[in-house]
Amino acid sequence: MVEEYNERRVAKYTMAVAVMLTGLEAHRIRRFECYQLIRPARTKSRQRLYSDMDIELVREIAQLERKGVNMRGIRIILEIKRGEDYRMCPPEGGEEWIEE
Repeated sequence: MVEEYNERRVAKYTMAVAVMLTGLEAHRIRRFECYQLIRPARTKSRQRLYSDMDIELVREIAQLERKGVNMRGIRIILEIKRGEDYRMCPPEGGEEWIEE
């Protein structure tokens, strides 16, 4: 089970593949990143790479957005689901770098 969880965290999909898997336009996925709702890994050449967990999160965010929830509301919902206190958590900084 741990191995399956770790496999889902492996960043392996480019933006083009993420677009195909989610059915969303690339600019919407980048917008989610801009609002710090997702944090895809990046290669040293700055290409975004998404994991299976990232793809699931993008789908969840898009579903909330379709229901009329704004970006701030989505962020609060996601933080509550993670068990974080959204009033106390500053935006996450930094990025995860992976080898090409």
